[in-house]
Amino acid sequence: MASWFSEGTVTVTNGNTVVTGIGTKFSNCRSGDMFVGPDNGIYQVINPSSDTSVSISPAYRGATSAGVAYGIVPVNGYPKALADAVNQLVQQWGSTLAGLGSVSTENVVPVNKGGTGGKTPAEARNALGLGGAAVAAIGYEDGSVANAYSTGRTRTSVAQSWLNNPVHGVDPNLYPPGSANMPTGGTGYWYKQIFRHSDGSNRLTIAWPYGITGNSGTVKFQSIYDGAVTPWIELYHTGNTTRGSGGALSAASPILRIANVADSQRGDLNEQTFEPAGAWGVANNEARGVSVERLGIGQYQVVGSLGLALEGWRTHDPSSPDGGRMLGITESEQQKDGTVVIRLFKQRWTLTDDGEMVPGRGAPMDVPLNSWIDVRLEMPKAESPPPMTAIEE
Repeated sequence: MASWFSEGTVTVTNGNTVVTGIGTKFSNCRSGDMFVGPDNGIYQVINPSSDTSVSISPAYRGATSAGVAYGIVPVNGYPKALADAVNQLVQQWGSTLAGLGSVSTENVVPVNKGGTGGKTPAEARNALGLGGAAVAAIGYEDGSVANAYSTGRTRTSVAQSWLNNPVHGVDPNLYPPGSANMPTGGTGYWYKQIFRHSDGSNRLTIAWPYGITGNSGTVKFQSIYDGAVTPWIELYHTGNTTRGSGGALSAASPILRIANVADSQRGDLNEQTFEPAGAWGVANNEARGVSVERLGIGQYQVVGSLGLALEGWRTHDPSSPDGGRMLGITESEQQKDGTVVIRLFKQRWTLTDDGEMVPGRGAPMDVPLNSWIDVRLEMPKAESPPPMTAIEE
């Protein structure tokens, strides 16, 4: 049988349901317990609100007293209440627990029974068939996870042989000048992208020029097979070719077009990367800083470059838009400071003594509104980008 509670003393008031105590532990009793007052009356505990206060029922019938002894008898219904609670739990969850079958007795639940099949993370990943990606293994191989650097971002710029790295994807190194076996052109800085065949070193390499203002580098391809390297194959595009006034493509840059920009009838005058370079010219992105001034009829002055191109063609006469006949004859003159003067003349046909018609220079004329003069220039070398340093992950 449970022990009585009788610590401390109580104060009871006739007709009142609240009993207060000093040194009491009313929190140890429960609603339904029996309170025996100093009047030897028996009352039911209703609400043991604290260690020093408890409510009883009915209201106290004896005389008001303070600092008197009392007693609380715990009821013997606790074991039954516990049994009822357990029985309710069994009724609610018994079928569920029975449905677990052998799982309820297994220390490691196998995958085919809804478990992980392992006691450790490694055992669980193995049982579930998870590869290296489950633990975020960073790398290029199957089962690994590619980080930002592996999918298109460089993190270093170290001079090293272009042929050293056989991995596939975007190389995390930006190759600076001085790297062996690398392509030439542009500023000398190159990105590298690789497609690799199986696990061998046979691969296709794409070289992307570092993109800064004035860079004349172009996209290039190179294959490597059994250690043999093919020549670089250059890809021609709008960055390294230009379309002449007659529509023909030429591998050239930097390019200036001389024309009456405001009144031109050619909607393609400012195509691609061409932007105005004064009232009488447009320049592509590699000829930025060049400007054209009209000195007189058919006479134009070009400043801002090092002069005419050192190699290849220099000027193209204006032609009709359909690629047909020439609309004039150009002459060029370069001064020591790089200033270029372009003159345009009408065509004049002369009959020679032996009966042949030969073209010659006629009167000065301005550029026809349906055409332009192409001028290929030499520009100052673009500044190299600052060296990159390694970034720790």
